[in-house]
Amino acid sequence: MSRRLLAVLIAGAIAAAGSLAWSGWPPHSDYLPILICYEVIGLSFLVAGIAAWVRWPASRLGLLFTIAGYLYLLPYILVNLANPVAFTLGNLSQGIYTAAVAHLGLAWPTGRLRSRFECGVVIAEYVTAVGFSLAAIVFWNPAFSGCDASCPANVLLVGDGSRSAGNAISTIGGFVGVVLTALVLTLIVRHWRSARGWSRRAMVPLVWLACAVGTEQIVTGSALNLPLSSLVSFGLAPLVMLAGPALFVISTVRARTAGGALGTAIVDLEPGASPDRLREALARALGDSTLQLAFRRPDGSGYLDTASQAVDVHRPGPGRVVARVAGSDEAVLVYDEGLALEPQLVKLTAAAASMALEHARLQAEVQAQLEQVRASRTRIVEAGDAERRRLERDLHDGAQQRLVTLSLALGMARDRAAAADPELGLLIESAGKEAREALTELRELARGIHPAVLTETGLTGAIQALAERSPVATTITAVPDGRFPAAIEATAYFVVSEALANVAKHARAGSAEVTICQRPGLLVVEVSDDGAGGARPEDGSGLRGLADRVASVGGVLRVDSPSGGGTRLEADLPCP
Repeated sequence: MSRRLLAVLIAGAIAAAGSLAWSGWPPHSDYLPILICYEVIGLSFLVAGIAAWVRWPASRLGLLFTIAGYLYLLPYILVNLANPVAFTLGNLSQGIYTAAVAHLGLAWPTGRLRSRFECGVVIAEYVTAVGFSLAAIVFWNPAFSGCDASCPANVLLVGDGSRSAGNAISTIGGFVGVVLTALVLTLIVRHWRSARGWSRRAMVPLVWLACAVGTEQIVTGSALNLPLSSLVSFGLAPLVMLAGPALFVISTVRARTAGGALGTAIVDLEPGASPDRLREALARALGDSTLQLAFRRPDGSGYLDTASQAVDVHRPGPGRVVARVAGSDEAVLVYDEGLALEPQLVKLTAAAASMALEHARLQAEVQAQLEQVRASRTRIVEAGDAERRRLERDLHDGAQQRLVTLSLALGMARDRAAAADPELGLLIESAGKEAREALTELRELARGIHPAVLTETGLTGAIQALAERSPVATTITAVPDGRFPAAIEATAYFVVSEALANVAKHARAGSAEVTICQRPGLLVVEVSDDGAGGARPEDGSGLRGLADRVASVGGVLRVDSPSGGGTRLEADLPCP
């Protein structure tokens, strides 16, 4: 809508308010409460019309709100002008606003009527309202209503009027009005029941309007003349009538915050949220429970939404509209056609979905790369362990056996040479000693590369051997029986080995304790001592390497080492 038209609308609302305010001064001050009630209701429709013009410039909803507001205010402005022509027109125009409200209800929320039948109903509403008012007023004498001589004259009065003819016309008009009102209410209920998503939510203010006008028309119709007519007309109906425009204005204000709600919904999504969670967040923020987020099939043959339902983007169905996400064909949004009135909100939703999907894609790529790094590290560790086992076997079956054979041969040579040449015997004895020491060192080297006892006896024997060789008194509290995956056993062994080596070298401890226990899905290795404490993983390569070793199998290493309080090292190793 142009700014000029908006200015005219606002000026008209101000003029209407001023006219009613003027009409409330003496000699009309006795009617001031009623005039204030009419003014508030009429101006609420005008304000709702301005809000509708601003919110939906392409819709006729603002025009219909405005027409209803002016038709509601016009009779009471004209009647209080103390002019015969204005007085007559004011009484003639009473009730015509109901046709405008019926038109507004049937056209909600797009501003367009849905069928030719509804166009006929709306025309019938206007014709009936104007026709019966015109037919009745020609027989209506103001004196019938208790007006004195100062009351303006009815310029359309025929003769002295006829009370009975006027009542008959009003009765017929009341019956026709009740029928038309029931028909309009039925059509509105059908619209509400068939609406989905955003359109259904947008029709909430309409329910109030329908209740107001329907109740007033049915209860206060002249054909019924119920005892509660005055209470409904002057008490309940104005309050409910006021609720319709008020709710629309409130919904307009809330719509202004929808963009912020979208941003909040995206921010509140946890990293790596599934597309279904994204769809739920967007639907909740947008107010359209039918919103669909669909992706192209891998073979390019169509689209599937987050519920794995096929979506035809060319024919999405009645009342549905398709929007591309970030202009690509890989993802689309399918939403209620009523949201076409909010094009900026739809664009913002598509942009938010695009950013969220791009974030999810990047995060998935990072996660995949991380998994590749973890798998690569695991393969490297497994290859290293396999190579360690091979070297240990080669040393055991090759060099160690040769050294054992050499030691035996030197012993035999020493026995034979001792009697013939004592000096030669001593030399051979020295060579045999060196061979035995070399054998011992080779066995220690092989054990450091990969302990044969771990392969042969499992953790129980391997940990017991470590405790026996440790220079610090070591107590084994618990070690589970049975075998575990080779990588887990090797990691647990090296955790204990490195921890006991650190206790011997740095802790100045008097004792150490080893505990290995099995928990659901975990093998927990704990080594503690009563030493000086103060160990930090970042201070030495040993603990850092151990942490890397534990991480290679998906585990976690924790070190608790307060100064003067000993050290407790704990490793959680994933183990089925």
